[in-house]
Amino acid sequence: MALPIAFIGGVITSVLGLFKGKAEDTAKAREQQVGVNLEEIKGAPPSILRLWRSFLGWIVALCFAWEVMGRCIFFPIIFPEWNASLPPSQLKEISALLFALLGLGG
Repeated sequence: MALPIAFIGGVITSVLGLFKGKAEDTAKAREQQVGVNLEEIKGAPPSILRLWRSFLGWIVALCFAWEVMGRCIFFPIIFPEWNASLPPSQLKEISALLFALLGLGG
């Protein structure tokens, strides 16, 4: 009876160790990314660095607004006869980009 209990305890310990290792790897990756961001900020002129990041942020925000509000709310009301001719929605891809820009992506 002691052998199965020891075996189950060993399995549980190793699984918990895997989760702990994954969390440590994630923390190390975040620390490395912070270091890369700091070096990038030091090496580039501040105005250029701010411009391209804010430009991309505005573009993704406008695309997200189109997919959520324009495509689903305003466009069908204003042009109901054109609704069937719209290309497929890209909300999944745009949301992934937006979450990545906001630092919420996985």
